[in-house]
Amino acid sequence: MDIVSVEIQYLDTVEWRQDIVRNFTMGDEIDVWRVKTADHLVLITQLIKLLLPDEVKRAERYYQEKDRQRFIVSRAALRIILGRYLGQEPEDLRFEIGPNKKPFVKSTRAAINYNVSHSDEWVTIAVSKIAVGIDTEKIDRLFAYKEILADNFSEEEIRFINKGESMERFILLWTRKEAITKLTSQGLDERLKDIPCLDGKRLTNNNIVNSSKAIKLISFSLDDSNLATLAYESGHSISVHFHDINLTSI
Repeated sequence: MDIVSVEIQYLDTVEWRQDIVRNFTMGDEIDVWRVKTADHLVLITQLIKLLLPDEVKRAERYYQEKDRQRFIVSRAALRIILGRYLGQEPEDLRFEIGPNKKPFVKSTRAAINYNVSHSDEWVTIAVSKIAVGIDTEKIDRLFAYKEILADNFSEEEIRFINKGESMERFILLWTRKEAITKLTSQGLDERLKDIPCLDGKRLTNNNIVNSSKAIKLISFSLDDSNLATLAYESGHSISVHFHDINLTSI
């Protein structure tokens, strides 16, 4: 059993770059893209044309229209952004499922890793050469979060949540736990309670986080009602860039 370091921080300020022209090259960095669904509803007819038939069928399975629209925007945004990095047309990309059930884009070019999350009006996409995980959650004040605290959080984490703005604190810690599970493809299982999620440098074992590599978590706000956390392997010298993108601009 190996000891794994998990470094966790919250960014009080995030500079969302309003990129009109972006050099879509992948160096030693992670690009986090933020896409607002509501800003792209007028493009739904064009965006759905970028999807493959099985993706269109997935969209049609959503009962709520807003969920269907968000899926279309999310999937089209992923195709457009990854296509720019790989020098391919969005509709030509093909996705497959890896042995760990984590999807990847099939390409003859340099390997590229990505992860997607969506909540409320936002879609977030993390792109890098290294493995990444990202989770986005809405601060839903009607959600009965206290009912699930004991099963998913340590006593120290529960004390933190119960101080101050409890709902915000719950969502913050939840995005951190889920971002790690998405990074390592372990899923939300019985180990969730033991995954570290409080600020600072924490030590755990590789069986808990499903990885023997050091992990870094960066949490940030998308707006006043949505929080997100990015997770990545921190054994690399990596810079993180944030992009506020309108799909019509790229």
